[in-house]
Amino acid sequence: MKRTVFLPNLALVLLLMLTGLMAAVAQSQPDPAIQEAKEEVAVVYDLGRFFGYVHSMTTEESSLALDAEQKAELKKVMEEIKGMNRIEPDWAEETLEQLELEVLSASQLMAVDQRAIEWQNNRETSTSPAGGGAGSGSGSGPMSSYVTGGNFNPIVDESKTIGQGFAALLEYLQ
Repeated sequence: MKRTVFLPNLALVLLLMLTGLMAAVAQSQPDPAIQEAKEEVAVVYDLGRFFGYVHSMTTEESSLALDAEQKAELKKVMEEIKGMNRIEPDWAEETLEQLELEVLSASQLMAVDQRAIEWQNNRETSTSPAGGGAGSGSGSGPMSSYVTGGNFNPIVDESKTIGQGFAALLEYLQ
């Protein structure tokens, strides 16, 4: 008699454990829409970091200082970004390409690219193998807002490094 009571209870416990394990695994998997959005908007973040790299270049290497025409062009684009509620990846890509190829000189572009490479190398060595990081799952934040068609302008978010670099360059250009 004890055996017939024990087996159903054991089966129930195993079923509950399996259900809990499946729920935990499902929660740890990033939302596919968020993952796709992250790939789409990578260029928006690249554009934002560009401004920080330019600021570092201009303040650290006087031989690569911006001339008046470059300053005016950068300031015009930055003012436009400040007024945007949502930055689309296509616009960011076109703008970044225009700034790199038509505004910066070859030596300035090399200096900015070097900073981008250093940032990427530092990021790769400091990122855990498990991935994750800010906004890796679903929920609120810039990625969720982007996916739902809401506001998305991380470039001006001064609580983040990207926004701090943007603000520093804009102040320098004033």
